[in-house]
Amino acid sequence: MQSRYPLLKRWTADEHERLKALAEAGRRPDEIAAELNRSEAAVRVRAWQHGIALRGVSQKRGK
Repeated sequence: MQSRYPLLKRWTADEHERLKALAEAGRRPDEIAAELNRSEAAVRVRAWQHGIALRGVSQKRGK
């Protein structure tokens, strides 16, 4: 059966474990996203869905 969302990239078990390890190491969501080649939003959603705590907000605020 084909996915309803063909543009979504499924998370592999390895990527999930790397997400957990990087989050536990205190890496910022934008750093994790770059390392996993995913958007920061995808990293935040995956972490939220699985109860993985992420370090602070990485978005830069304008003056």
